[in-house]
Amino acid sequence: MAQGSHSNFTGFTSTWASNIPQGTLPDLNPSLFRQLAARAYEGTFTPVSSAKHVWRKTIELGGATLTVVAVQTEQ
Repeated sequence: MAQGSHSNFTGFTSTWASNIPQGTLPDLNPSLFRQLAARAYEGTFTPVSSAKHVWRKTIELGGATLTVVAVQTEQ
């Protein structure tokens, strides 16, 4: 999980892609992490129809699918 204050999803990408807590994704070896860094900005977030202020994005990574979910919160 990552949290940050950004004006759009492009800014959020730098937060979640570089702040994955160690051990969260045990198979994320250095090679896959480099792939993630290269692909994190590809594609777009799409709204989750069943939730308000929630978007998701799917990335193919090492033959598997990684889904990233962004939730907008207000302070």
